Amino acid sequence: MKSDFKRKFISGFIEFTTFFRLVSVRRVIFTTFFVLAVAFGLFYYNRTKLMKKVNPPVITFSDKYKTNVSVKVTNTELLNGVMATDVEDGDISLDIIVESVSNMVLENEDGTKIKGVERDVTYAVCDSDNNVTKATQRIRYTDYKPPVIAPLEKVPTIKEKRYSSVIACFKATDVIDGDISEMLKIESLDSSTDNIRRGVFPVVLSVTNSCGDKVYYNTVVTLIE
Repeated sequence: MKSDFKRKFISGFIEFTTFFRLVSVRRVIFTTFFVLAVAFGLFYYNRTKLMKKVNPPVITFSDKYKTNVSVKVTNTELLNGVMATDVEDGDISLDIIVESVSNMVLENEDGTKIKGVERDVTYAVCDSDNNVTKATQRIRYTDYKPPVIAPLEKVPTIKEKRYSSVIACFKATDVIDGDISEMLKIESLDSSTDNIRRGVFPVVLSVTNSCGDKVYYNTVVTLIE
């Protein structure tokens, strides 16, 4: 009996230690697999981040790109000759947009005055990794004319001494923006005692178009009571 009990005890102990070893091995294997998976994830994430930084899109301009354009040029026309390539995505020229067009550029980088009307066009493109590249080209208008302020009547007249009444006597037009009368401003209005007595007020108006060109207009308005 004692011999049988001893054999069963030893056999049970061996089975227990074997099971324990198997569980330990499984834990080691699982832990090792988990650590390797985390390490691979971190490696892939850092590699992807690095690729994003190293490989942004590239914008180039071909011989088809025109720097001398009409004031009526559209964004679609401004995109002619603009190309973009990306290492991962290939040709992404169709994704390029005109991000902005600057005000009139008055001076070159060396401080010399610019003859004519020039503006900087900024282009932007984004690849599948959300890398954004921008590039700027300068264009020159071939048919530009400054905004024009004109009275609606030969003799501008007002019935009330209000700025809104004065502005309503004039209109402003521009070759780029069209009717910009709502942008009219009064720079000065001479309402001295003598002018009030005569009912005639010298006024200076101004207007600014979308490319930052500001013009002034000196005139007089007559008050009719």
